[in-house]
Amino acid sequence: MDTDELSCKVGTSLFNDGFSFDDYLCVGVSGGADSVCLLSAIVDFFSNDLRFSSRKKTIYVVSINHNIRSQEESLSDCEYVKTLCNSLSTKMIKIECKIVELKKGEVLNIESERKKGIEEAARYLRYKVFEEFAMSFGNLKGKTKIFFALAHNQNDQIETLIMRFLQGAGSSSKCGILNHRKINLSNNVELNYIRPLLDVNRSQIENFLINKKIKWKNDSTNLDNSYLRNRIRNLVIPLFDDNFPGWKNAVLLGREKALCESSFIEKYSENYSWEKTDDGVFMQKNIFFGMDIAIRERVFFKALELIKAKKRIPYSFVKKVLFLNQKDEKFQKFGIECFIDGENLFIKNIKNKATITGFFDIIEDECTLEFDFGTLFVERSSENCDYANLRFVTNEEKVYFVNKIKFPFCFRNRQLNDSVLTKDKFLKSVSDVLSDFKVAVQDKNLIPIIYSLDSKKIVVIWGELFGYQNWMVN
Repeated sequence: MDTDELSCKVGTSLFNDGFSFDDYLCVGVSGGADSVCLLSAIVDFFSNDLRFSSRKKTIYVVSINHNIRSQEESLSDCEYVKTLCNSLSTKMIKIECKIVELKKGEVLNIESERKKGIEEAARYLRYKVFEEFAMSFGNLKGKTKIFFALAHNQNDQIETLIMRFLQGAGSSSKCGILNHRKINLSNNVELNYIRPLLDVNRSQIENFLINKKIKWKNDSTNLDNSYLRNRIRNLVIPLFDDNFPGWKNAVLLGREKALCESSFIEKYSENYSWEKTDDGVFMQKNIFFGMDIAIRERVFFKALELIKAKKRIPYSFVKKVLFLNQKDEKFQKFGIECFIDGENLFIKNIKNKATITGFFDIIEDECTLEFDFGTLFVERSSENCDYANLRFVTNEEKVYFVNKIKFPFCFRNRQLNDSVLTKDKFLKSVSDVLSDFKVAVQDKNLIPIIYSLDSKKIVVIWGELFGYQNWMVN
């Protein structure tokens, strides 16, 4: 694909998604190859297509400094975006560049609140900025349509599909990244997220920029394999490329099939709606449990959207709710509660945080346990079956290990009089240990304690799950 073909493909995609020349057009630009290519291709398209080359157009660029990388790297990217916008502007195409700088620590604060990982927190704030920017175009006299072009490409799509497969995604998530998503921000503002590069791969993007002699910025965090997406990109995909020819086409074909299935399920799920209460939603239980299981699942996820559930809900919990049909059953976990009261099924957010921070599990054999902050996998050691190897996967997809814990043991949060042995064989209170580790108050009751039922002693304070030190007793 040469440069003209790519520009034409991007422009055609814009109009296929409902864009008209007089609509507002915004572009998210980070300075990376994908977004730089997107902006450049859009400018090329409007400059070279005879239908538009003699008409003036303003393109609005939004670039966000998340303040989660070094200040030098972040500021350099922002300055580059400004320079790029100036260089691409012409007499007929005006590019207005807005740099938005998030407060230092804002992403981490949102990550702590939502418990879905730092990448999700950054994405959440990014879209919030986009939507606030789109609202600034609101016209009280009539409907205002804003198109916001984002630079997700085919490589991003494949990474997302693999990631969701590994996370056990349902039918809607198997569709991956959507080409077009429309939301109504108000009665008179319609925002359309569009992704004109979604069928273009990374090699084509870089070749486009190289041929046009346009530079781009590289994000240093793309090499950090502590994130699931980066492990897929840097470790899994090269392995597949070397051993399974044609696998990418198969994955993308599977996505097309999932889109058809999801569309069918979505159509029928629209026949059912939740009624709102002050702190949640409800529906007649006979209606909910009378649905086909696929429709029931989609309707349940709509309930989570309505109550704005802040945590990622594992499917094992969802499955329990989908088959909950007993009057005396209540599921309360991951910040939500689901229960039947009379003839209705209720889905609510848990107001009292203290009810979700306590946990206590006695472990005598291999098992998998789910908590608000992640999932614990317990396996017997291949070297000695009396011992367990523990693997914990956090909600941020980070993985931590503790090996050679003797069965049976207790996995729990701290208790009032907990103490632990020091290197000098003195007892020290767990509260003092956590204070020495500078553990935030909101995390102290979440940090897992591993207590040996054989020795009657704490053997591990597993602080690294929340970014702190570990205390290991030999």
